[in-house]
Amino acid sequence: MSEATPNLSLPLKNLLQGLAEQAPIPILPMLSGFARELVTEDDLVEFVQQAPPNDPGMIQLRLALAKWDASDNLKLPGVDGQETGSGTIARRVAVVKSLGLSDSAETVLREKIPVYVEGAIVISKEFKPWYEEVRHQRSTMYWDHYEKYLAQEKKWPAPSINTIDQSTNAIVERLANPTCPDIKRTKGLVVGYVQSGKTANFTGVIAKAIDAGYRLVIVMTGTIEILRAQTQRRIDMELMGVENVLAGQDPKDPEVAKGLDYQQDEEWLADRFVRHSQQALDQPGVARIRRVTTHKGDYKSLPHGMSQLRYERHDKTKPLNAEENLFHTDAYVVIVKKNSAPLKKLIKDLKPMRDTLNELPALIIDDESDVASVNTKDPKKSKDRTIINKLITEILELVPRAQYVGYTATPFANVLIDPDETDKIDLFPSDFVLSLPRPPQYMGVQEFHDIDPEWENTPKTMATSNELAFIRAVSGGPDVDPVLHRDELRAALDAWVLSGAIKKFREAKTGRTFRHHTMLVHEDVRNAMHLDSASVVRGLWNTGKFTSGEGLSRLRKLFDDDYAAVMVVRADAEPVPASFDELKPYVPEAVAEMTSSGADPVLVVNSDKNIQDQQQALDFDKSRVWRVLVGGTKLSRGFTVEGLTISYFRRKAGQADTLMQAGRWFGFREGYRDLVRLYIRRDHKVDLYEAFEALLLDEEAFRDELGKYAGLDEDNKPIVEPRHIPPLVSQHLPWLKPTARNKMFNAVVKARASVGAFHQLSSIPPREEKAKHKHNLETVVLPLLKLADKAETLPYVDGTTRQQHARVGLVDAAEFLALFDQLIWHQDYQRVIDPLRAFIVTATEKKRIRDWAIIWPQRAVPGRELGFEELSVPAPIFKRSRRQAPRIDFTGENKRNILAAERVPAGESLPGIGKSDTRGVLVISLVADREEKSEAEAASRQEIVGMISLRVPDKSIQSKRELIQYGVVIPDKADEVAVDVDAQKAV
Repeated sequence: MSEATPNLSLPLKNLLQGLAEQAPIPILPMLSGFARELVTEDDLVEFVQQAPPNDPGMIQLRLALAKWDASDNLKLPGVDGQETGSGTIARRVAVVKSLGLSDSAETVLREKIPVYVEGAIVISKEFKPWYEEVRHQRSTMYWDHYEKYLAQEKKWPAPSINTIDQSTNAIVERLANPTCPDIKRTKGLVVGYVQSGKTANFTGVIAKAIDAGYRLVIVMTGTIEILRAQTQRRIDMELMGVENVLAGQDPKDPEVAKGLDYQQDEEWLADRFVRHSQQALDQPGVARIRRVTTHKGDYKSLPHGMSQLRYERHDKTKPLNAEENLFHTDAYVVIVKKNSAPLKKLIKDLKPMRDTLNELPALIIDDESDVASVNTKDPKKSKDRTIINKLITEILELVPRAQYVGYTATPFANVLIDPDETDKIDLFPSDFVLSLPRPPQYMGVQEFHDIDPEWENTPKTMATSNELAFIRAVSGGPDVDPVLHRDELRAALDAWVLSGAIKKFREAKTGRTFRHHTMLVHEDVRNAMHLDSASVVRGLWNTGKFTSGEGLSRLRKLFDDDYAAVMVVRADAEPVPASFDELKPYVPEAVAEMTSSGADPVLVVNSDKNIQDQQQALDFDKSRVWRVLVGGTKLSRGFTVEGLTISYFRRKAGQADTLMQAGRWFGFREGYRDLVRLYIRRDHKVDLYEAFEALLLDEEAFRDELGKYAGLDEDNKPIVEPRHIPPLVSQHLPWLKPTARNKMFNAVVKARASVGAFHQLSSIPPREEKAKHKHNLETVVLPLLKLADKAETLPYVDGTTRQQHARVGLVDAAEFLALFDQLIWHQDYQRVIDPLRAFIVTATEKKRIRDWAIIWPQRAVPGRELGFEELSVPAPIFKRSRRQAPRIDFTGENKRNILAAERVPAGESLPGIGKSDTRGVLVISLVADREEKSEAEAASRQEIVGMISLRVPDKSIQSKRELIQYGVVIPDKADEVAVDVDAQKAV
């Protein structure tokens, strides 16, 4: 900025902190007042263009614009006079105009600060909104300070802060208004990603809930103490703050200091715990937070715990939750692990308070809610429940105004709970399910797998292929060669040392600090095997000679053959050593950090006691941790392994959610994304890499499915409610059978459309049922392909100039149905096919589907082909593999083929096909049904199967209510429909 330009950083920050909570108004006159000199539009534009990203004024400007972008309550007309919608460019243009700025200023602002688009998806029952109104009448101190902490201390980008603001609003507004005289219990579920910031979200929910009047908060963490302690510290640090932690005690008093939690904590000593100020806490309506548990200790029985829980009535003639009382009393927070002993103590101390509890607004947060919380006992065999489920529901019974919100990354167990509450309280999320958006800078399945690229036309390189960049194959199984096993572990350990040296190099070059640098070795669930693995790793460490000739030679080779090539194309703005010689001085620094607590950096982590014994070494909050962790089962849920850079994973899990949660390598890797390596089992028996891809793509499919049915219809009614989600799950995971043990599984989908998405129908009979495959191929697939008699080049719909070679044709809708009905599916897949067919039949009868376009993908370059006498041209044979049991389907259709077909159902023209609003599309590929390593292997006719993906015309749906139709089958009369959930019966 020029010398004549006013310094707008603090004036802009101070102005927008208040203005962002109301509708935008002309900003320049007020900004001039805050700056105490004239500020022109040119001055503001120059500041926006030149200010550093973390400038306080720019942070506040991003937050303000993001709030205005996303607000559903902001009434601003666009250029056409129509009200602008949230998350649109029209809204941003209207906002900037309301700020009194020109179109050219709006262009600069949008370039520097893109329009915020809300990414959360909510399936919800009807509810009466209350939070937006009361938040302007009640204190918002705890949320304001938390939001400020995220921006200024944690350096979160504005879109991420606004996402957490919007999603926590959506959660809190669905809870009961704490001052409402009527008792109402809400139960919801929040679905995040593995290691993606769910704790940050529920901390925001707690902040807003306490501001709004909730006066008891119980956070139930995982089943191990270190996770409970980690959660306690996070909430102490980011929400409760210094004043509430000290609770009026003088930390300089030696007697007091001995009992305080954080006297040796680096971030406490560096004043990085949030501060609220005494003045703010003394404001009317602001509750002080009383900590019932501490970082050092879980819930203890009286008198340490609930004897402190005293709710004073300011007006004794009115109930506790009346405003006159609620905003004159303290809030109490309990952070308790899901272990029977502390939960029983908590219940014991709650019981004498029954009269108070009837009037007490309470919030229960259940972290990792699919673990321990769900009742897993068969109700047909036992009326009893699993112990933790029983204790949680007992707390809900004791506290009638308790609101229950579960958090998980693996939601399938939660949405398959029996939702029928007629005879008991259970934890089914009957009021809402909210799916959090994927956070920026998160490393998940998309960063470790190659999902979208078209590898037939794009060479795989370190720059283009995540698999090449980050994945290193290892062998597995009980019969693995011990020498090979040691060599593979040696390579992973060398990678940990080398990547640690690169982190030290980057610390020296940038001033950044990498507090933690960890490696995880997870080979087996058995404790004895953990000890064996740890013994091998220790032996490799002790003989590694990392700072002498032999070790440095290995590290040099690893640098030259692996890390150098990846860093060059993946490091972004991070510094990269020009050669190993430049990096070599930092190897001893890394080794010294790894041995700072002793010569052995290896920790075994496989039991509560084991973890507690090593808690000091594992405490990522108090000190730097440069360690190798062996085990992993106890750390596979909830607990964040900070600084995880190298993962060595050979364990095969039998359950989808168990395997998914074991993916500890997913998370945030700021400053070292290019250094992450996953050494994972890939052999002729088990390919865990492909298994993770399949499971995590199913997780994405679940989110996509929620997205289709989120929101309201034309009558402002929910399209579906949470109790209807399990059929959506079953359509993607057929082994989650809807006919299982309770009433939820009696729900069946009678008809379902696929508007806006492809159905990939790849669950065909088992490989050995050759006659059925021959029937499908000759009776249906080849006749359809014969109709694809035109060779065309089809453009993608992704905004690029890329194209796909294909043969195309048309088939009449009635003729297609006749062929479709002859297809034979896997016996467990019929419940997916039947509702899809029901929709297609109805849409065909109503003339909403008149014909189908056939797209038969062809290769752009020569490849494997096979001649069929029924076809006029050789057929390309593609590689797609069967999923591992219990899955019954194949891997998905190549994304490029889908992209090339999407214009058809949208009613747009495609070469050789034309356009029609009543035309669906079929994508048909021929694949070899066998285990094969590449597409170069020859294939015979007897091995070929056809894979069909279809998408109905977008306009075959006239109303959102027609997307899905349900019935509930009476358990004893399987053919009798008891209830039609969709009263409109639109399809």
